[in-house]
Amino acid sequence: MKNIYFVIIISVISVIYLLLNAYVYHRANVALPNKMARNTFAVLFWLCSVSFLVGQFLERTPWVNLTTVISGIGSVWLALFFYAFLFVLVIDIFALLHRLTSLLPVSFLEIATPFRLFVVVAVSTISLVTAGYINARYPTVNEYEVRINKQVAGKKQLTVALATDIHMGYIIGNKRLSDLVSSLNAIEADVIIFGGDLIDHNMVPVTYHNMGEILSQLQAPLGVWAVTGNHEYIGNAESAVDYLSRYGIQFVRDTVVNVQGIQLVGRDDAQKINFTQINRKSLETIFEQVDSKLPIIVIDHQPLEQDRVVALGADLMVSGHTHQGQLWPFKILTKLIYKIEDGLVQKNNTHLYVSPGYGTWGPPVRIGNRPEIAVFRLVFD
Repeated sequence: MKNIYFVIIISVISVIYLLLNAYVYHRANVALPNKMARNTFAVLFWLCSVSFLVGQFLERTPWVNLTTVISGIGSVWLALFFYAFLFVLVIDIFALLHRLTSLLPVSFLEIATPFRLFVVVAVSTISLVTAGYINARYPTVNEYEVRINKQVAGKKQLTVALATDIHMGYIIGNKRLSDLVSSLNAIEADVIIFGGDLIDHNMVPVTYHNMGEILSQLQAPLGVWAVTGNHEYIGNAESAVDYLSRYGIQFVRDTVVNVQGIQLVGRDDAQKINFTQINRKSLETIFEQVDSKLPIIVIDHQPLEQDRVVALGADLMVSGHTHQGQLWPFKILTKLIYKIEDGLVQKNNTHLYVSPGYGTWGPPVRIGNRPEIAVFRLVFD
């Protein structure tokens, strides 16, 4: 029954996607000047449109190299289509308003011919997505000082590097992963934390390209730690954890680990219940293992239950998941869903941090936000 629901949902989403593509295609096609231009455009448009759906199907096959190419084209197309759709929708809204109110001056209408509008939309969309593609490939390193009113034997301060939402797989491959490892090692952090969604969801390209071997090159005296994210559960969380653990990634799953006086409280992702029918442990249950006299860092992929974290006396909570919307204007949506969807906020003695993440989901594009690695200089007073 669950598989039937999944097929129905995927089918509905695919039909909606194709209908929206058809809307953009029709509005663009009527603007082209001749049959040859329309035929050429039709072939290119629908090959790109279908490549996204074909890529999603191929991701469930062992044809890794073919899938990488087609998924890459389809993922970039998804961003191009999305912004083309927004531009076309805005044009049609203004056209409708003009029919009702004669809003636009005659001089503008003489200039804004259908073909000129097509060129403006095409150039604007390609330029915007190209800029977003470049932006996504060059993450920033953001540093924060966090003062904790607790003592740690033999330590006055500690450096923690946080990277969330890597989404390694078909889109985030070995080159991007190697760049991440180099950046993290250059920070010379005492502790490295992965805040969930280390894997996009599919283990096939991860194992095929032996990405774990790249992660094994990470260097941190106090270890490399991680929690599960929703994308680990969309795939197979147990397989992901088992594979990554072989390469030095230590998962903290609904428990507490003491790392030389620093307590890491790691939580399984909130969506665990949807994929395993097993709920994650409550914060209160996990905190029964905590020594309140020592620094407490909570790692939870999704920025949820922050008020409870504050009430329980954690010193720092780090999360990801939001991508800060990844593609504008989705940032508006993430701000509505989450109390804190980006940045560092202090409530009482607890510092709450939400990272926009390092990688991308879907389109390898970021518009309106920057990918990052966050570095925390913990100072113990």
